[in-house]
Amino acid sequence: MTAASPEIFRSIVYEMQEGVIFLDPLDCIQIINPAAERIRKVRADRILGQHVCNLHPPSSHKRILELLESLKQGMVSSRNRVVSAQGRFFDNSYSAVRAPDGAYLGTLLISRDITENKTLSEENQRLRRYLSQPRESDSFIAQSPAIKAALDMVEVVATLDSTVLLTGESGTGKEHFVDILHALSPRRGAPLVKINCAALPENLIESELFGHRRGAFTGAVADQPGKFSQADGGTLFLDEIGELPLSSQAKLLRVLQEKSVQSVGAQKELRVDVRIIAATNRKLAEEVMAGRFREDLYYRLNVINIAIPPLRERREDILPLAEYFLTQFARRMERPLPRLSPQAREHLQRHPWPGNVRQLKHAMERAVALSKGEIILPDDLPEDLIGDRSVPSPGPAFHPGQSLRGAVEHFEREYLRRALEYHQGRRLETAKALGISRKNLWEKLQRLGLEDL
Repeated sequence: MTAASPEIFRSIVYEMQEGVIFLDPLDCIQIINPAAERIRKVRADRILGQHVCNLHPPSSHKRILELLESLKQGMVSSRNRVVSAQGRFFDNSYSAVRAPDGAYLGTLLISRDITENKTLSEENQRLRRYLSQPRESDSFIAQSPAIKAALDMVEVVATLDSTVLLTGESGTGKEHFVDILHALSPRRGAPLVKINCAALPENLIESELFGHRRGAFTGAVADQPGKFSQADGGTLFLDEIGELPLSSQAKLLRVLQEKSVQSVGAQKELRVDVRIIAATNRKLAEEVMAGRFREDLYYRLNVINIAIPPLRERREDILPLAEYFLTQFARRMERPLPRLSPQAREHLQRHPWPGNVRQLKHAMERAVALSKGEIILPDDLPEDLIGDRSVPSPGPAFHPGQSLRGAVEHFEREYLRRALEYHQGRRLETAKALGISRKNLWEKLQRLGLEDL
């Protein structure tokens, strides 16, 4: 086997992606490869033969000379240091090169651009610190494996720019996940704009999303930017995306594809840069099969899916959440902090929680408001947590002391609840069957406390 020629070694050095510089015993530059020229932003013909200190600012000369002297004296064989230059990070290694007899021949400097790795590492540490810190948010009481898995997914995708689809039942806390995704993203310094698609009047959806020009329609007295423009550079959260009418879905799809919007009444399109996060309590794949949701829009939104588990699948969190809410509402109502009785705890643990975390929160608010002592008893809990609702009521019952207005409100609440159940929660169909607008239905649901259905 023949020894490799010096030309081969020189070719290897010049092809390396790491920056390579060789210093002679007097610390003058004798070799510099193209990668080092790129990294150091210098030209070889201008620095060959010069002292290595000419590559560094005067403030670092003393430290570099001390390092080189320690290499020459054999105090250390190599040394690494991370430096920042031109907005990037480099791992610079300094190694002594010696002859077989131990004589010092010079110093080998190798520079590796570690900007991406360092940025990812720092971002990962920041994510972990953020997720591990206690905070005033019910969605982060996470003892159950189910909710921890969802938060792990958030940690993975937060720094990406991919579209995220949050799925899960109403009341599971999807909006809190949106807040985390934005707070931990590179867009955190830009706006987070939220819009509830179910609450938009059908004839104004395009104007709300894309904006309008003055005089574009009756009532348009001034130019108005849409939600996409307001979120430019940041994040746009489309809540209840499954409630968007088909006609509006087509326009939304075009914006997502073209990354530009055209305001109502405008002649030109405007480029927008937004990250889309959508949420739904619908099974969109089934909605696509039924023809109620565009297949192309579904695949455009369903890039990364994060499923938020219902409360019944995270029972380890029920009592910690309940105690958190009790503390929150007791402080807000300026009342002594009550304790849950064993019977009340049993009811909470056994209940299926169709309204999820939101229902539990409302139940604890009611308990604090109505409790007459320091212990929450089953009677302090809402009737649907402790009563038997398996047998339907034959009709509205008369309750002495209840006003007609209260009875009408009770009837309206139950009627809307059953109408939504009949139409499987599809609000557009429910509104049409009831002969009211989508916005009117949404307002009634909010007023009657049914927005989580």
